This record gives sequence, structure tokens and C-alpha cells, in this order.
Amino acid sequence: MTSTTPLRRLFAGGLLAVSALGLLACSETEEGAPSAEPQGDTTSGSEYNVPLVEHGADPWIHRTEEGTYYFISTAPEFDRIELVAADTLNGLTDAEPKVIWQRPEEGEMAGNVWAPELHRIDGVWYVHVALGDGDEPFRMRMHVLANESEDPTTGEWSHVGQIETPWDSFALDATTFEHNGTRYLIWAQGDQEQKYNSALYMAEMDGPASITGPVITLSEPELDWERVGHEVNEGAAVIKHEGRIFVTYSAAATDHNYAMGLLWANADADLMDPGSWKKSPEPVFSSNAELERFGPGHNSFTKAEDGETDLLVYHTRRYKELKGSPLSDPNRHARVRVLEWDANGFPVFHQDRADNYHLDQQASTAKADDNYGPAYLNKQPFGELPDGREVTLYTLNNGEGMEVKLMNYGGVITHVFTPDSEGELGNVVLGFDTLEDYLEQNPPYFGALIGRYGNRIAGGRFELDGTVYELDQNDGDNHLHGGVVGFDKKLWDAKFVSDERGLAVELFLLSKDGDQGYPGNLEVTTRYVLTDENALLTDFNAVTDKATPVNLTQHTYFNLSGKGSILDHVLQINADRYTPVDSGLIPTGELAPVEGTPMDFTEPKPIGEDIDADFEQLELVGGGYDHNYVLNRSDEEGRILAARAEDPNTGRVLEVLTEEPAIQFYSGNFLDGSLSDGERTFELHGGFCLEPQHYPDSPNQPDFPSTILEPGEVYETSMSFRFSVQ
Repeated sequence: MTSTTPLRRLFAGGLLAVSALGLLACSETEEGAPSAEPQGDTTSGSEYNVPLVEHGADPWIHRTEEGTYYFISTAPEFDRIELVAADTLNGLTDAEPKVIWQRPEEGEMAGNVWAPELHRIDGVWYVHVALGDGDEPFRMRMHVLANESEDPTTGEWSHVGQIETPWDSFALDATTFEHNGTRYLIWAQGDQEQKYNSALYMAEMDGPASITGPVITLSEPELDWERVGHEVNEGAAVIKHEGRIFVTYSAAATDHNYAMGLLWANADADLMDPGSWKKSPEPVFSSNAELERFGPGHNSFTKAEDGETDLLVYHTRRYKELKGSPLSDPNRHARVRVLEWDANGFPVFHQDRADNYHLDQQASTAKADDNYGPAYLNKQPFGELPDGREVTLYTLNNGEGMEVKLMNYGGVITHVFTPDSEGELGNVVLGFDTLEDYLEQNPPYFGALIGRYGNRIAGGRFELDGTVYELDQNDGDNHLHGGVVGFDKKLWDAKFVSDERGLAVELFLLSKDGDQGYPGNLEVTTRYVLTDENALLTDFNAVTDKATPVNLTQHTYFNLSGKGSILDHVLQINADRYTPVDSGLIPTGELAPVEGTPMDFTEPKPIGEDIDADFEQLELVGGGYDHNYVLNRSDEEGRILAARAEDPNTGRVLEVLTEEPAIQFYSGNFLDGSLSDGERTFELHGGFCLEPQHYPDSPNQPDFPSTILEPGEVYETSMSFRFSVQ
């Protein structure tokens, strides 16, 4: 993301744990051996040459058990592989390179030679490298070379083969690591749908030059900082530390916009489960003009001469402006710097410090000051719809104790975790852990986006510009929440996006002319944004090519205790009036005062205080509240505080803010215990909804504010669920 508002947990004490980390093999003496113990405050006392190697793009350093350093990188002419050896890191600066492989004059390996990496696997030296075709130099594919000599600068290097992937496209930057007896490959490749230049993929290996089993997507270039110039994720590298596996990668064009990002997973997790991997929303190492560091990236890791201190190896340029293509500029040089770790076991890259910052005795090691860890994103497969379409689950975690999970089917918010007054996290919404539960149990709009029209339209019909439109009648004789296949039953296009307000997922849906009976092709964009202040924003935007009613909202059921009844929750609604309903729950057209009735929430009171009162409106809606409250907005524009709910048991507070003129309060009257997530049974009054909206049945009630969207107009509205503790 490109937020200028710092994500505090991400940047505690300098750029926190989410930065360019490198390949596991770089921090091992023999691949497959366990990584070193955490270094704590141990740092190397050496001063490292800057640059370490003058022409060293895509640098890779392998340190042997005996302490010999081997340096390999992309040659400026892209025509060969050179290997440099030295007994010290600074010795690499002036060491004589040896050419260990020269591209042939013609054929499939006679094109560009990019990003070689040196590995020692089962006593054999391997180089994983991207090679182009002689007829198409940029037709890059991944290849493997091998050498059985003890010293990789001697003996003969032979071509083992090309690494074949399930689809044939631009592929490069293969890197390999071993964990718990399994070897893995991570690489960059053009995606099958050709949306990006390259994304990151991972698979298990059954040999140094072949993969086996399924392929998972580790990261796609969706965020703004990953899409500058080119839509690229590449150059992955792996390192282990304190029970986690970190993967760094590089993104964007290879000029000054090039920057590094971070993924991580717990070491005991299933690494082939995409849900195990978390992604930093921000770049963790990027250009710094004051330090003459432009376009840092394509890193690796190694150890200092003490055999303990972790070092980051990366390439960069001293200047910003380039002549011609960045790939033709030969001046990417290799640098090395100490990699520190914070108290939570995450890497600290010190974005604003020079490469030899570790020599400054006054420089303090970054320490984490939070309980929740850094902010992160995650997306993973969430099952298939009956027609075979895949559903994806997205996770936003702001590092401040709030996490939101949502799927692109129905835009459904499945989980919201927030802390209570003791700091304990709990899920405060009703939902399920599997797509199958949503499809089979068919809950009443749990967590869903609602459209085209939230709430009811009488008789399932309305007249517009002289034409009568017949809608789905899915609530008796009436139309409810957009129809049988409303927006809650649609598969939206979704992606992570950058937003200066926080972590964001954007969803898009085309509701075609005639959908559920509505006129016009309606294009709807919804953006969920999780802020540092523990607020979940929902922004709606829509345009149409024919006049049509539009009334979009969000239908999450809340229980701030996490389970049980919500009748003891204390609620306040900023509304002096409401719209009474008839026996079909259609507004009568009256704006009735709440004063002196059980409908009055102008002052805080428990939801259950008057819910059993002898009052016709409570009986009509099934023994509780299911009413539209007219907000006390006056002439105030923008989001206003519409409602506030507090749970006396946990101290959790929910505030709902909206730009809409009204809000629907529903007290879960039709929950009957028939739905369950396996741990919770959703009983009567087991959740409540606060749905910002326009008035129900507005298309049929001319005295209500209009909900008609005309061609050329833009429908825009925003709401916020803001959490805190009392």
C-alpha cells in the first residue's frame, strides 16, 4: 500500500518485520541444515564496503560451513554466469570473477541470463537461473545447472534441465529451500489470465530441477506500490527465525520504484496452504534519496564472519534518473547490511539508516511495543459454488487488535475479531468458517452486501417514468433485499487495493439490465477499509445506464459478547422518529416520534428493556425490533454517528456512522436456533443488525427521500463500524 498514514504496528522502531528477507539457503551453511539460533543483540563489528560489489544485480551470497563466501549475480551483459570467492565479505569487492557458464550461440538457452542463485544440495552444487531463447531473448524460463566438485569454481557445470510449471509463460527467479524434510520452490511467473507481468508461486519439489503436486499463489501485485511501471512480484528469498518462515520479494519496475515486501508463515503451519501466509501491506525497504539508495531489491541473506549475525544482501543504484531501459543500465551494485530482529521475532531493516548503521553504538535495536504483531493481508481459496466458480476469502489485520475476514461471494463479512476490555480477541459477528455452511444453512443475510435495494418494496413492484417494473417477490408478496438472487448471492470480482486510510479490499459487480426485475445495467464498486483506529469502512459507488432504484447497505449481525443473547447490550440510536410498518412490514408513510414509546433509544438502554412491551409495532415484526429509524441529521453532511452499542460483559463498544438518512435496527427476531457454526448456536436475539439506508419502499412513497439513480449520476455513500472498549 502507499498510505502516508503509518501503520503503527508495522513501523514500530523503524521498518518492522515486513521487509525484504532472503532465501533460506543464504542463512544456512549446507541447505537443509537448521538455521542459526536467534542472534539477539549480537551484531557484526565489521565495516562493509559500500558497494560490496560494483556490478552485482540480483546478488546472491552463499557462505560455507568453513566460512568461504561465494558471490553470484546477473552479469551486466546478460550473457554469462560468473562466480566470485573470498574468505571475507569485503574480500569479494576485488576478487577475480570466474565464468562458470557462457550462453550458447543459439538455441533455447542463448537469450538473456538473469538472476542466478547458488545452492548446495545433498553434496552437489546447483545454480538456478532464468534463461531466454536465442530467437526471443526475453522468453525467460527457469533452468538448473549442476556441478559435483567440492569447489564450485572448479569442475564442470552441466545443464540439468528446465523447471517445468503447469502453464507455459514468462518465468524466472527460482529459489529453493528445505523445511521439515520437504524441499520447496518459489518463483515468479506470468499468471494464466495475463493480469500481471508476474506473481509469486510455490510448490514442493521432487528433485533440484522439478516440482510436484499442487501450485499455490503466494503473492500477486495488487497494491499500488507493486504496480508502478510494471505489475510485478519477483525475486523471492527465504529466511527462518524464531518459529517463522519469512519470504521477501521485490515489486514494481526495476528503476527507483523497485521496492521490497514481506510474507511470513509459522514454521509449524502447512506451507502449501495459502491461508498460512501473511503479507505486509507496505513495502519494507525502498528508495532513500538522502542515502543515495534507489530501487533496492532482489535480495538474499547470508551470515557475517562471526557465523551468527544475519545480513541482508541487495542491489541498488546511487542515482534516480536513468537513461533508456532500467535493464540496460549496468550500475546496479550489491550492498550488505546487518539484519536485526525485534522482540517479537520480526526483522528490522532500518529504512532510514545507512548500510553500516550497526557501527553506531548509539543506535538502539528496534523493539516491538505491541501485543498483536504487524499488520498483514491474506487471501485464500474458500471453496467452490455449485457451478464450479471459486470463492476467495480475504483477511485484513491492522496490527491494532482488529481482524476482518470477508469473501467475494455476497461480499460477506464472515469474521470480525476485536479486543475486549482485557485485550482478549473475540469474534463479534455471526458467520461460518466454511462456504458450505453459507450455502447449506442459507443464513438470513449474515454479513452480506445488500442490493440493489436494501429492505422492502411493497408488492414487488414500482412505477418509474411511466413503466411498471415487476420484481422478485421473496418476502410474501413483497420484495426484500434485492430479490431471490440479490447482491448477497452474487460472486463479486475482488482484489486488495491501496488506500491511504488503511487496509482495503475492493469488490466489483455488474448487475445487468433486468436483474431481479430492475432496469438498467448497474455497475457497483464496494470498498472495505480497515483503519488503524479499529474502524471498518464500507464505501459504495454505483453508476447506471437507465434510471433505477438503488439503496445499498451492509447486513452484518453483531454480538459483542461473541455468543449468547444481545438483549443486555446497551443501545443508543440518534433518531427522534421512525417509520411504523403494517402487517407486511411495509412503512405506512408516517414518520412517528419515538418519545414515550418502546421504540425510543435516544438515550442508552438495554435492547431487551422494552422488547416485550405491549406495543403493536413490536408484535408486527415478530416480537422485537425491525424498524427504520430516521436519523437526526439536520443539514449535516458526511458521516454522522447513527448508533452506539455497548456490551457490559466485555466492555466492547460499536459505533455506526453513516452518510445515509436512516438506519434499520433489527434485533434478531427470526433467529431460532436452527443455525450453528459448530461452536455457537444462533438462538433468538443472538445478534443484532444496524443497517444504514434510505427509507424502505421509497420507490412507492413519493414523500420519502428519492432513491432513483439516473444515468450520468454517481451513487456514493459511506458507512463505518467503529470499535473500541469502555
